[in-house]
Amino acid sequence: MSEPEEIKEAAGAFVRLVLSSESTVALTGAGISTESGIPDYRSPGTGLWEKIDQSVVSLEGFRRAPHRYYDYALELYPVRKSAKPNPAHYMLAELERRGLLKGVITQNVDGLHQDAGSEEVRELHGSLRQAVCLGCSVLEPMEDVMERVISGENPPLCRDCGGVLKPNAVFFGELLPHVPWQRSLELARGASLFVAIGSSLQVSPANTLPDIALHGGARLVILNLTPTPFDGDAELIVRQKIGEFSSAVSGILGASKA
Repeated sequence: MSEPEEIKEAAGAFVRLVLSSESTVALTGAGISTESGIPDYRSPGTGLWEKIDQSVVSLEGFRRAPHRYYDYALELYPVRKSAKPNPAHYMLAELERRGLLKGVITQNVDGLHQDAGSEEVRELHGSLRQAVCLGCSVLEPMEDVMERVISGENPPLCRDCGGVLKPNAVFFGELLPHVPWQRSLELARGASLFVAIGSSLQVSPANTLPDIALHGGARLVILNLTPTPFDGDAELIVRQKIGEFSSAVSGILGASKA
């Protein structure tokens, strides 16, 4: 079935902006991974914040009762483990491969950008691919840790020092990892085109990055199903399913490559 004309037109406009940009940077949020089966946080009726107590993913709440986090994690673990990149992840990886994208700044912790082939990825909120010991800071693969939880070890403990193992993702009450944040600031300041994909642009401090890029003279593109606080500053706003839109973009890029 052919793509709707609206999607074709938006994809064409997006490709033209990318091809005319000297330095394109992408910021991605939970919305880029929903079509991979991972629920986002704020969508009415399906967002995770409507289903869980946010204290479960706060540092204070985790230290007080780590087993509560792992009870919650057990429900989502099969979904996260089976999730695969979707056309949006692959589209960004292709843009990077072709030298059209300087890097991806992501608020996500799912590792799907790397699975799709992106190399310049700055994970602002860490990653659920690893767990870190709160006692000695040793890292362990999260898959191994979750298998132990499934076997009844809740909370899972470090085999080196006996400390509690915590996902190596940023919980409420924690600072962002310094190096990814500083690199993200550099990317935003140097961007001539800043593309926000699947982000509500409401979470601080990541939501300061579009403003930094705009003040540096960048053009702004927003790909999101719902309005954001930056819509009035955007040169292009796309309210389409990100997978369909990204497939259309990849098709145009493939045709131009040929």
